[in-house]
Amino acid sequence: MSMDLNSLKEHYLRCVRCGQCRAVCPVFAGIGNETAAPRGKVFLAHMLAAGELKADAEIAHNLSLCLLCRACTRECPSAVPVHKIITAARSLLAREVPNTLQKIIFKEIWSRSSLLNISARLLRGCQNLGLTVLGRSMGMLPPALDLVGKLPRRPARSFISEVTRPEGAPRIKVGYFLGCATNLMFPHVARSTVAVLSLLGCEVITPRELKCCGLPQEENGQMDVAESLARSNFAAFQRLGSKAIVTDCASCFAALKDSSAFKDIEIMDLFQLLNGLLPGHNLKKIDRAITYHDPCHLAKAQGITAAPRELLTRICPGFREMPGANSCCGGGGSFMLYHYNTSMGILDKKISAIKETGAKIVTTSCPSCTMQIRHGLAKQGLPIPVIHPVELLAQTLGIIF
Repeated sequence: MSMDLNSLKEHYLRCVRCGQCRAVCPVFAGIGNETAAPRGKVFLAHMLAAGELKADAEIAHNLSLCLLCRACTRECPSAVPVHKIITAARSLLAREVPNTLQKIIFKEIWSRSSLLNISARLLRGCQNLGLTVLGRSMGMLPPALDLVGKLPRRPARSFISEVTRPEGAPRIKVGYFLGCATNLMFPHVARSTVAVLSLLGCEVITPRELKCCGLPQEENGQMDVAESLARSNFAAFQRLGSKAIVTDCASCFAALKDSSAFKDIEIMDLFQLLNGLLPGHNLKKIDRAITYHDPCHLAKAQGITAAPRELLTRICPGFREMPGANSCCGGGGSFMLYHYNTSMGILDKKISAIKETGAKIVTTSCPSCTMQIRHGLAKQGLPIPVIHPVELLAQTLGIIF
């Protein structure tokens, strides 16, 4: 989790305003305003911490213009952790100029599984009645609502057991962190993850009391809530004796890896684990061309790029690398909701790269990226599915649901 802004002073003072971060920032590329540049946000954070600027809605807006994709952090020659500084500044702003709606969503609803499930059921009911389509057509609902897509009838939590036994000889016991988006919007991904791990000899532990990973709360300034969620989730895995955890969500993976609450449990990359378990298993190859989008929270935050490609080339001889595969798609969690038009401008570049490959399937391991890319493909009338790599692996292993 991020630190308090004052404790990051030595980091933001290292920023020499060289501007190298501007060359890799997708938001700055779209807006072109200095306040949208990473170095501009670091400067704003510095002024806030020094008391030379008063927290207000305008500063909060400027600091919200960040995907937290970490491209600037990786590029910075002075090793300034820009994403941490921006996150800490957002936390300060959440205290000084609180946004009531954000607080309700991320602190009161998203942090409580029961309320989040109720909210999802209400949205699904509105979708079934056609109310969301009506609201969109009348301009009463934001266009970003389309990104959610049609919610499935049942969340993953309703059919995944707390303990899933391995098929055949057991090889490893692993905890499975079932994230909110996967649970509520992509339950088929969770089903595939658990089934594949079980087939490959894993005992899979999925605690029933799991809550949000805390990343949405952290990114929206609710640091105390994020830390509370992390402690609760750690206790849930500890209760069931989990010594290692995997997740099929790149954002959840980054949140768990960065959290001090999980220092006593190994957070394993799902792709690296699967690559180690696959030798000796027969795979039915996928005969369609596929391409892969690197989620920022996996590639830039954790430096994991080779393992997913190793897996995909195992199962698909027609794997095609897209130009700029590790460039941000513009999703950024809630960014695509707050800044839809800017988000779509960034997305257009990603869709162009996908079209250039001629691929028939796009694959990625982030729910936010999946929603974003799926939305962009649909807007351009491209019938290309966006599928999680673990779903493709389940197909090649002959797993049928």
